[in-house]
Amino acid sequence: MAAIAVLGATGRTGRIVVDRALARGHRVTAIARRAADTVPAPGVTVVTADPCTPNELTGLLDGHDAVISALGATGRGPTTVYSTSTTEIIAAMRPSGRLLVISSAGLGVPADAGPGTRLFARALHHVMRHTYADMARMEQLLAQSDLRWTAVRPTRLTDAPAGGRPRISLHAEKKVGPRTARTDLADYLLAAIDDDHTYATTVAISS
Repeated sequence: MAAIAVLGATGRTGRIVVDRALARGHRVTAIARRAADTVPAPGVTVVTADPCTPNELTGLLDGHDAVISALGATGRGPTTVYSTSTTEIIAAMRPSGRLLVISSAGLGVPADAGPGTRLFARALHHVMRHTYADMARMEQLLAQSDLRWTAVRPTRLTDAPAGGRPRISLHAEKKVGPRTARTDLADYLLAAIDDDHTYATTVAISS
């Protein structure tokens, strides 16, 4: 059993991460901007904090075996949610702490991608340019930190049932599938906590 802090715990993915962590017997601290958005459950400690506010996470992440960030921006306009929250998370964690963040497979084009995939990726980068730019800043901050971090890059998220056998590309080098069930993503995040092969790297995932 581990103690896990989940940021963005009230979002569509964050809620599933909390539920799956509880199902595995972990103790969970659900960190949310508004306590009213959380649903109290046995094994969950609810903490109200804004991860984008300077120093608001100070002391809140101590005593946890892992921190999972399911934070995300709404809309496609300019954003600093990913980079600002990651700056605060890094500052609040102790050296060599375990941090997993949700990024996006759209940030990179795998080496084995075909012409159609590459064309789609260019179009998607144009549409999501603001979000991807801030995700890239987030991953740069992680790379410069002394944490045991992993940036997990799912393809398009869905609410489909878990497939149970996700496709994984360590270092996000190879093409994975087009869609990722949020439950598969949550299960992978939890399974990867103690996987040292995923430390200080990106991982692409799909269902």
